[in-house]
Amino acid sequence: MENFNSQKEKLDKIIKDLLEDKFVLAFSGGVDSSLILKLASDFRKKRNDIVAIMYNTNTTPDGDLENAQNLADEMDVELRIVNIDVFDNDHIKNNSIDRCYHCKSFLFEQAFKLRDELGYKHVVDGSNLDDYKVFRPGVRALNDKGVISPLKDAGFSKKMVRAYAKELGLEVYKRPSAPCLATRFPYNQLIDTQKFDSINKAEAFLKSLGLKNVRVRVYGDNSRIEVDKDDFDVVFKNTSEIVKTLKKLGFKYVNLDLEGYRSGSMDEVIKKEDKLKLNPWLDYE
Repeated sequence: MENFNSQKEKLDKIIKDLLEDKFVLAFSGGVDSSLILKLASDFRKKRNDIVAIMYNTNTTPDGDLENAQNLADEMDVELRIVNIDVFDNDHIKNNSIDRCYHCKSFLFEQAFKLRDELGYKHVVDGSNLDDYKVFRPGVRALNDKGVISPLKDAGFSKKMVRAYAKELGLEVYKRPSAPCLATRFPYNQLIDTQKFDSINKAEAFLKSLGLKNVRVRVYGDNSRIEVDKDDFDVVFKNTSEIVKTLKKLGFKYVNLDLEGYRSGSMDEVIKKEDKLKLNPWLDYE
């Protein structure tokens, strides 16, 4: 507990120092960026010491924009929403293994444009320490662009982020991670944006059954459902309805992954040497 308290103090100081020169926060409405938004709104001297930016892309999951706007309104922080078609970029459209690098680079160009427009000094994001321990090509883009990640710099893991967010009364502390919809497709295959609506509806339906961590991975007309192993009984009790619903959404085959939910399961096919090229700081020994 003592160590956690010292890390909270370190994070608080980082946020306060950044506010001295004002900053633009890349905001998603998730627990990480929401914690930063909350601290900044509490510590700022003037309302406009922080401005949040959110990207409305083709890959944004349903409900994210509304959730983010509600959080920004609660904290009285201006939120700029930028509409972007990320599939103008071939690396993103063709789902190369460095897709996330190119996407993050493209998106953060908008954040730096806003920073320059406002005359602020920093662009900040919600990456935490755990993001540097797994394959995250987008993290390299943050480093290349000079984005500041206070949670990582303060040594915050995801567990710590949730604990501090809960302590501060943020309901979002218990929200499951919601990565972009491009992560539902195999690498090096053209991303079928026409299937985004089906994925959103399929995952929303599964969550309505009480399932928390849900991913519907797509292979052409086939679907692979990932849920926590502890929730398999819920799936088995609702098998007929699940199959019926997903087939109505256009999936010919409905499969349950017996390994259960894994964050980044599509990354399992990438060779270690290829991962190290994009994230050279990773330790696979």
